[in-house]
Amino acid sequence: MSLESNAAIFIKKYEGYIDHAAWDVNAYRLGHGSDTITSTDGSYRKVVKGDTTTREAAQRDLERRIKKEFIPKVAKQIGEPHWSKLPENAKIGLLSLAYNYGSVSKKAILDATKSGDLKKISQAIVDSTYNDNSKLPEKTRNVLRKRRADEASMVSSAWENVKEEVKQNPVGSSGVGMIFLGCVGLIVTGYLIKKQGGFKVLFSK
Repeated sequence: MSLESNAAIFIKKYEGYIDHAAWDVNAYRLGHGSDTITSTDGSYRKVVKGDTTTREAAQRDLERRIKKEFIPKVAKQIGEPHWSKLPENAKIGLLSLAYNYGSVSKKAILDATKSGDLKKISQAIVDSTYNDNSKLPEKTRNVLRKRRADEASMVSSAWENVKEEVKQNPVGSSGVGMIFLGCVGLIVTGYLIKKQGGFKVLFSK
């Protein structure tokens, strides 16, 4: 599946679904929290009062927005070289944050992302947003904090996926590899990992 399809699966868990236009803060929205409607030919327009949608159409709109709007926006904010090196799970967590906030605007998150350290990115997502939305009810704020925590977990899970792949690709007991992910280093004995995203792998015997 594509990055936008996988990101859509994650984002839908928090955005929910409504089949009719409803006013939300500054615009009419429907589907999965979107203020646009996307046609089958790829064209789109703003949602207006009285509009309706279907789950299929809402999915189409969400994937278009992720692919055409949020991936380019976040890649530009972070810097394309840094974005391209991130594992997919990390990208999904950041895309969910951007979809909810409109962009990745927090300096702490941007700085951590540029470092390439997934643990720093995860912590920055939680810490830098914890006191946001002060005018909202505490119950709503806690829901948003839970979403930030889940996004942070998605980012950090990319590191767990790397370690799991290391375990599944043995090269013999004499092989020694060092994996660098941002400023995180891990010595792995007897395993080989495929190069992917921002992972740089060195081996010696």
